[in-house]
Amino acid sequence: MADSDSDSWVMADSDSWVMADSDSWVMADLESDDQEKMEVDFCLIKIEDDSESGADESSDELSILSFKSTAERPEAYARSPILINMKKEVRIEDVLRDHVLHFLPAKTLCKFRTVSRGWDQWISSPFFSHRQTTYFKNISGLFFQLPGEDPSFISFNQDAYGMPDPSLKFLPEPVNIRTSCNGLLCCQSVGDNVYYICNPVTKQWKMLPRPNLYHGVEAAMVLVFEPHPLNFNETYELVCAVTFPDHPIVYFEIFSSRSSSWRVSDTICCELDCLDLLSGGYYMKGVVYWKASSGVILAFNLRNEQYGILPLPVSSGEYGALTVMHGELCYILPRRLFDNYNIYIYGNMDMRLKTVLNFTCDDVGSTYGVCRALPGANDDILMFVLGRKVIAYHVREQKVEVICTMTADSCTGYLPYVNSLVSVRDPMVGIWA
Repeated sequence: MADSDSDSWVMADSDSWVMADSDSWVMADLESDDQEKMEVDFCLIKIEDDSESGADESSDELSILSFKSTAERPEAYARSPILINMKKEVRIEDVLRDHVLHFLPAKTLCKFRTVSRGWDQWISSPFFSHRQTTYFKNISGLFFQLPGEDPSFISFNQDAYGMPDPSLKFLPEPVNIRTSCNGLLCCQSVGDNVYYICNPVTKQWKMLPRPNLYHGVEAAMVLVFEPHPLNFNETYELVCAVTFPDHPIVYFEIFSSRSSSWRVSDTICCELDCLDLLSGGYYMKGVVYWKASSGVILAFNLRNEQYGILPLPVSSGEYGALTVMHGELCYILPRRLFDNYNIYIYGNMDMRLKTVLNFTCDDVGSTYGVCRALPGANDDILMFVLGRKVIAYHVREQKVEVICTMTADSCTGYLPYVNSLVSVRDPMVGIWA
């Protein structure tokens, strides 16, 4: 029976042999030579090597544990299934692929595609793209745009969070960046009412149909995209608060990727304080928020399509921004006091003051101009523009980091961006846009 010291061969049926390691169990059906079933339906065969105990190396002992047919022994149905301990070699490449890769940014993953053909196929698969989109949520950098110029990108880490074409030249026409959410970027064509949804990392894009209402070039819009592990078809919505000069009301027009169409909500906001909405908005947990120059926040719930009004701090001005900290909506307002900058953080639905952080001018060097907050960074990082410098305040470490120094301080806006592999496609038919 023995072929070598470490491997043994046992006969599983009349036509096949099964190789088993020493000290292992093999389950096999036993059949007679005339292909009729024996009284024993199956057995567990154990190959024991007695070479270490002084026995003859050429003799192996077969230990057979047999069971009667379940038809003859009904109580066998209550038996627990017999587990076979199989030795399986686990490679470090498999562990990294299954448990680590989906937590990495898109640019790093593009580099890892050159590791092997198997990794290239795995990272390129739609399943992995969806998984990475679900688990990677860190802000990678900021899109910004100077008046009359193409968009640009500020990377928090150039090696890990780079962008192949930050100017968005892959789109069919010049655009202005408007809003972003979890790896998707919404752009509006220059001088027209046409919108594009794109992923700048993969250069995939989709042109949306024209809306029913005229939004203008400064419309208050918010892109809504929440990837979920159990929803393989990524869907997104574009919510726009539309105002007209001769109508003291606010309409809400919503584009849904599920239907690939626009619709005007039946809800109409008649609050006079909400007429002058600022172009930038914010989304969190099913609700869209817009700041108004009158000192209030217009909130629109996407589930029941109802609106509400939240107060802003007194003298908030235009330099504050909405963000999220530890799962709670907050309003960040920076103010300068001599050579110090105080960061006032307001929270809860009544927007009461929660805490005050501060840093000095010595932390960022010589600065000129006002300090304004930027929306939507990570929980531990607050972003500001101080003159021509873009700075990050690390809350836990209470330190300031200068991200970059701009050549001009007249940017139309900054959009936080997540380095994601999210696919831009029609979820109903599953084809690329």
